[in-house]
This record gives sequence, C-alpha cells and structure tokens, in this order.
Amino acid sequence: MGAADVVPGVSGGTIALLTGIYPRLINAITGLNIASLKALAKGQFGEFWRAIDGRFILPLLIGIASAFLVLAHPIKYAIAHHPIPTWSFFFGLIIASAILIIKQMENKKMINYFWIIPGAFVGFWIGLQTSIPFGSGHTAVLIAGMLAICAMILPGISGSFILVLLGMYEVLISAVTNKEYTTLLIFIAGAVIGLIFFSRIIKAVLTKFYQQTLFFLSGLMLGSLIKVWPWKITSMSIEQGINHSQTINNVLPMNHPNPMTLIAIAMAVFAIILVFTIEYMGKIFQSKYS
Repeated sequence: MGAADVVPGVSGGTIALLTGIYPRLINAITGLNIASLKALAKGQFGEFWRAIDGRFILPLLIGIASAFLVLAHPIKYAIAHHPIPTWSFFFGLIIASAILIIKQMENKKMINYFWIIPGAFVGFWIGLQTSIPFGSGHTAVLIAGMLAICAMILPGISGSFILVLLGMYEVLISAVTNKEYTTLLIFIAGAVIGLIFFSRIIKAVLTKFYQQTLFFLSGLMLGSLIKVWPWKITSMSIEQGINHSQTINNVLPMNHPNPMTLIAIAMAVFAIILVFTIEYMGKIFQSKYS
C-alpha cells in the first residue's frame, strides 16, 4: 500500500481491496474518532487500541511509512533527471488502475457506466487548471494532508495523484528526502484530521453508492491524465526583456525536442503489466488465505 501511495498512479485503497483487507481497513479508520481520542487522552490505552484495531493498523502503518522512506529519494531523482520515462510510467499506472477498479466490481449495472462521463469531465477540468496549487505554506500542507488521505483510502484514486493535481507532490517528496520534519508533521496532522472527519462519510458513501462512486473515480482518473502527460514544454512570457511568468504546455511527442517515444511507451506498458500482475497476485493471496 505504501508503494502504491507514494507514486501518483495506483491507489493504496486498490491494493487493500485486491488483498482482501479493505473492509478491516475501513473499520479501523472509522475507529479513529472523537470518542477513541478522548479515551486516549484519559489514558485508556487498551480501549483506544481496540477501537482502532491496533494489532492490524500498526504494522500496516509501519509498512506504509517504510515504503515512503525507501521510495522518496529514487522518485525525486527520477522526476528531476528522467521526467518523460517517469511520467510515462505514472501515466500507465493511472490508465491500468482506472480499468482495474471497474474490472474488480461484481454485478456491474450498465447504467453506472455513465458515471465515468462526469468523472472524466471533472478530472479533465481539474487537469487544465493552473491555479489549483496551494503553494507550499503550512496551511496548504495541512489541507493537502486532509484531501490526500481521503484519496489514499478510496479504491481507484491515488492520494499522491491528488497531490500532483494540487501541485504539492514534489513539495512532500522534498520534505521526506530533506527531512523537513515540521512540514511532514503538519501533513500528518492534516491526514489525521481528514480521517476523523471524512472517514465516516467515505464509508457511508461507499456503502450506499459503491459502484457509482468507483465509476466516477475511474472517470476522474482518466480525465486527469492530462495533468501527468509526459511531454511538456516550459515557456516564459517576456515583456521588455524581463521574464514574467512560466507556462508549462502539453505537446505531442513529435513537437518535443527530446521525446524518447519508445522508452516512454515501454514504461507505460510496463506500468500496465505491473498493475495487472498485482491484481493476479492479489487473487492468489485471497484464495490462499481466505
């Protein structure tokens, strides 16, 4: 789950779904509420531990945190020095994830496929925006934590992908690699707040509108692919010899000075194969331990 969440492609929630731990994960998350926090504040550690299913959630969090620490440096380096292959890999991850989350649903109703359309429109609109990034202040990091954690526990959409859309992904990756503990603690605080206030809403929505929600999220991911398009050119607007603003534009591979087309396609295909391999392994895991 940590490996899935640290890259803007596959959702950690999707991995939980594939490996059969998703229901327990949601129950553990909803156990983190005002009542359990009051118990913790009163020193009732046993009651708090049981409420959040500590025997399950602690090793899970350790695994997720370990993946973040291990992968943050390589991903930061890859984005800085090999942007086209890296974003092509993410592009493939997102396509496969969107397809997989629909494929995993049983007893799909044809009418629910229409939810892909508004999801795609919303994702496309978000991807076109240039004013979404919050900046890198503490308030922005707090809000990003609240929003990203909701996506991380939803099957179908990556929390890191939300950070990409908000312009906060590289800020958080840099915070991990540069050991900016204040930024990381604020992000974690935002994540905890997000879990407390939104986990019950997410659980209720998924309970009542499971298929509609996942179809919408799949459409959102497909529409937002414009945001992670691998081939981009940066241009500066110049007035009276002074650089005023920087614009990043998506271009076709043939219009890019160094397209690396074959490598980009290979990375996207590799990502797609990887996602469906994870699905296959998940089925084996479920059949063996269910």
